[in-house]
Amino acid sequence: MGWISGIIGGSLGAVIAGPIGAVIGAAIGAGMGSGQQMQTGGFRVDQTQQRQAIFFTAAYSMVGKLAKADGRVCPNEISAIEKISREALGLDPQTRQYAINVFTQAKDSAEPFSSYARQFGDLFSHDQQLCSTMMNFLFQVAMADGELHPQEEKMLLEAKMEFRLPESIYQSLRNHFVGQKSSSVSLTKHYEVLGISSDASISEIKKAYRQKAAEFHPDKIESKGLPPEFIKFANDRLAEINASYDAIMTARK
Repeated sequence: MGWISGIIGGSLGAVIAGPIGAVIGAAIGAGMGSGQQMQTGGFRVDQTQQRQAIFFTAAYSMVGKLAKADGRVCPNEISAIEKISREALGLDPQTRQYAINVFTQAKDSAEPFSSYARQFGDLFSHDQQLCSTMMNFLFQVAMADGELHPQEEKMLLEAKMEFRLPESIYQSLRNHFVGQKSSSVSLTKHYEVLGISSDASISEIKKAYRQKAAEFHPDKIESKGLPPEFIKFANDRLAEINASYDAIMTARK
């Protein structure tokens, strides 16, 4: 079961400090309180599994804060997050229940969004590919209702700062996701996926494509300790990058 066994076994909450560690402990406690069958002890987790658990917990902690950005969590936001969990990440029932517990504990916590983003940045800012993947996920959740609210964008900007992400990466993601409000698929959207302008040269297009494809290649991301559930998310992004590159190159011919 990997990192989720370490969570359920209770062997990770005690070794992870800060707000993320507190959410892990609270989520485990919530699971026990609801009558969920949880084992304790007997699990050994390696460094990769610990990184996976932190990444996953940080993701749903920040999602909990994003969902409550306007002061309340709307039913359509819950539905959108559940759809992303089921379709984009393919969470199994056990992992989905843990995600729900984390989401609930974080959204009701007194800790601000920036606390979770800061701890994630302190742990992962040296690896900008993982930070970019996290920001990509946060943008997808924020835009799940088709609109980027001012308070949501404030939180995303906090994440950009805490992740030490370059402005160019943030703007590329913003252009891509905010542009998705339109149902029409145009070449402009495809250029935004690659993070380049429509007047880019063929060599610039190819360079941008290679960089994006490498950034979201599942093998490369998995080797860095990304949770297996997010590998599917990376696969979907890689397919989108490939499709955009093909569309642009076909139009250039």
